[in-house]
Amino acid sequence: MRVQFAEIGGIPTRYYYEGSGAPLMLVHGAGVSGDSWLRNVDALAQNFHVVAPDTMGHGFTGTGAYTGGPPHPYMVDHLIALADYVGFKKFAMAGSSFGAMLSILTHFKIKDRVEKLILISSGSSTLSEEEHLKSVQNAYKNGMSAMTDPTLENCRARLGRIFYDPEKIPEELLWMQVTLYARPGVKDNYERRMKGMMDPAARQYRVAERMREISVPTLLVWGLNDPRVIYSRAVEAADRIERSTLVGFPECGHEPHIEHWERFNAIARKFLKGERIKDDREAGQGAEFGALAAAE
Repeated sequence: MRVQFAEIGGIPTRYYYEGSGAPLMLVHGAGVSGDSWLRNVDALAQNFHVVAPDTMGHGFTGTGAYTGGPPHPYMVDHLIALADYVGFKKFAMAGSSFGAMLSILTHFKIKDRVEKLILISSGSSTLSEEEHLKSVQNAYKNGMSAMTDPTLENCRARLGRIFYDPEKIPEELLWMQVTLYARPGVKDNYERRMKGMMDPAARQYRVAERMREISVPTLLVWGLNDPRVIYSRAVEAADRIERSTLVGFPECGHEPHIEHWERFNAIARKFLKGERIKDDREAGQGAEFGALAAAE
């Protein structure tokens, strides 16, 4: 796994990259960074050309022209500019949490270029407006608990609230978060983006009601013990997507690609290669969301 710094659409950007073959972009969630994919880049790069950026305003990537309000269009444009920069004419996208929503919005904007989608435990993509607002409020509170005082203990506690098994939090990911959250301006930028996601104007970027518009093969990977989602909403989303497969990970919270990285990498590889995957649409149907309350 290698690191590149580049000007992407006028924004200083860091991204990880490795491998060759069919292009794949990995898009992390809100308040984290491309380091979220540290268990996935090299494994998937055995078959694919993988790029995993810090999205706009995250990690070591700048904020560009964004000053407030819904960040969605700015972030999507930045991802498209990155795809252009690395030569991805047609590519697959895998997005975790808010990153899944950005991946869907990117697909909607350049439908002829995004060929496959992997959506990972994404409440922002599947919850109702009221449910989503509560989830974002909880995520904001949890993120601020670490960014206000970025110690190893606070970062561990933050991730521990969304992992099923806190013992599976990679130590190197924690140290990277301590480093990133200590950077000047990070907390203010995080607050601005999260408030923009909760802004009423962000309704125009909702995708939960637009799942039927997804026109490419789509894999949904959901943690069955995720405190930020409702599994039945993932089932509803999968039912609306014409070519979809839903896989539920038991004993798993909000980060299936980290908590069960070997299984995730194997399933993602099979899906991207066009191989058949067993659908778990009935799994965890009773697991509603004691979740959103638990993350408060």
